[in-house]
Amino acid sequence: MRPQEEQQQGSIESIPSPSSNGGFYLRWSRIQKTVTVKDTATGLSGRASIGGTKAPETTSKKTILNNCSGSAAPGQVLAIMGPSGAGKTSLMNVLAGRGTYQGGSLTINGHLMTKRRFKSIAYVKQADIFFEHLTVADQLSYTAMLRLPESMTKAEKNQQVTAILHALRLTKVQHSPILLCSGGEKKRVNIGTELVTNPSILLLDEPTSGLDSSSAVSLLQLLQSLSREANRTIVTSIHQPSSAVFRSFDRLLMMSDGKVVYFGSPVESLDYLSRLDLTCPPGYNAADHWMDLLVAPVDGSEDLAKYKLQDAWDGEALALEMDAAFMDGDDVSVSTEVHTPKYNTSWLTQYIVLTHRAMKNSRSAIFTPLNLIKSLALGIVAGLLYFQLDYVEENINNIRSYYFFTMTFWVFDSMFGALMAFPVERAIVTQERAASSYHLSAYFMAKTTADAPVRICLPLLYMTVSYWMMAIRNEFVTFVASIGCTLLSVMAGEAFGLLVGASILDLQHAITTMTVSMLFLMLLGGFFVENIPSFVEWAKYLSPFKYAFDSSLQLVVDRDLPCDGSGVLDELCNEDGYAPVDEVLDFIGVQGSLGFNVGMLVVLIICCRFLAYLGLRMTKTADRA
Repeated sequence: MRPQEEQQQGSIESIPSPSSNGGFYLRWSRIQKTVTVKDTATGLSGRASIGGTKAPETTSKKTILNNCSGSAAPGQVLAIMGPSGAGKTSLMNVLAGRGTYQGGSLTINGHLMTKRRFKSIAYVKQADIFFEHLTVADQLSYTAMLRLPESMTKAEKNQQVTAILHALRLTKVQHSPILLCSGGEKKRVNIGTELVTNPSILLLDEPTSGLDSSSAVSLLQLLQSLSREANRTIVTSIHQPSSAVFRSFDRLLMMSDGKVVYFGSPVESLDYLSRLDLTCPPGYNAADHWMDLLVAPVDGSEDLAKYKLQDAWDGEALALEMDAAFMDGDDVSVSTEVHTPKYNTSWLTQYIVLTHRAMKNSRSAIFTPLNLIKSLALGIVAGLLYFQLDYVEENINNIRSYYFFTMTFWVFDSMFGALMAFPVERAIVTQERAASSYHLSAYFMAKTTADAPVRICLPLLYMTVSYWMMAIRNEFVTFVASIGCTLLSVMAGEAFGLLVGASILDLQHAITTMTVSMLFLMLLGGFFVENIPSFVEWAKYLSPFKYAFDSSLQLVVDRDLPCDGSGVLDELCNEDGYAPVDEVLDFIGVQGSLGFNVGMLVVLIICCRFLAYLGLRMTKTADRA
């Protein structure tokens, strides 16, 4: 974090307060969560048992949260602490509505939580994931345009963004790409993204993770200001804070093995430990002392202190009182809430904003000096290798080779470029959709339509250079038609990449699947194998390489070919010294008409994109798990 920014004081008061001045009380009682774990018999070194018969797979239940109870009040910061595996993140996910649970109740101001009431809660996850080519101001502005109601004017939304930039001390880096921001700045951008909607309750999962001590203290001071000056309810999980930070929290909830072992004031927690004969040594960090008690010893011996704390809290008066309130249920009501839409903006608005964002992000990611040099260099190399080809018998194989190389390269390039689109952005989309930012269909349409114009610019540069250097047909109409065919090929390759990337969650698996399937389809493209075995011949009709290769050749080889005595087409040359165009196309393996091949490229583009959308919808449930 930059020293100058640390000294700059942002005004929290500049951020509008939540609509409810009285604040929101968040309470949870006896939350119970279990998951099913698969157990497989193993042999040496943890590998599957050796013996010929596969050991049967068994399942067991694992308790993640065990009757957790607590509450958070407006104007206060509640810290949830505990060692790794204590259940902090699982509890945070439940409170944010991002995780399931089997038992217990969750209320806000005494009313049971519903999907619509979760809109009052903003959740800052531990990982700071963004489109890092966007600037800080872009990130907040796009969030405001998507998540703030359309009843607000654009000027009002921009004013809200400006207030957040100032309050979070981000004004000096607002025009810098997020990629270049420090860890502390990225964390504040993450918080600012959630503050755009003026949430009444702000949840943060391990916000100090990865920050140095100075940045962590500054961030927690910011949270204190956000809670007190705007009367927000703030809940944050934290692993092991410094002594000063530990004492600064308003409330503390300590967890161990999915259970609550303490809930109350951080300072009073030391008195509680003293009553249990677990006194913190003088001058020792209280947070460290708690962790020492809750973390099992390295030698693997039984941790009596941890179990003593768990048993002691089960019999504590406050814990019994909270459980009794849950069992009684007098303070919990089910009210008829006014119906509010899931999304604050229309599908069309979402599409426009997401398209603008996708184009800006793609332009920054694709239009790099390296990519421009690559396209220009390949165009020059191809132009030199096939320089000034005459339209004669001798050059037919060179013409064929040029178009096969061109179409194959750009189809592959677009395939693997598009393959990364959804896997790389999957975490961002999952996070944004969990906050009800936009429809999945709006994102998909925006992503696919925004990337296409950007991706076609590089092959356009390549074709402009190499086509005129090759000079097989010095006709502008043929040049434009060749570019059109190339761009259709690029879009077909992109559609295949989107399909695989949207359907396969694991990036490495997606790359392997794409490589194998596309090499297979390339072999069926008509250049390497002339006589395809009948049992796989059907697959060539799925090959974008075939239609791209055939249609591009049909644009150039569109009239009888002069014979020059080279002997390449001896059998086809007639008495007039020409090889008929139909026989030449058949000789070089071109099938179908130009209209058919172009039409099939369009069909592949549409079908693969539709299947990609279905694949994206099918995998969204797995993303949330």
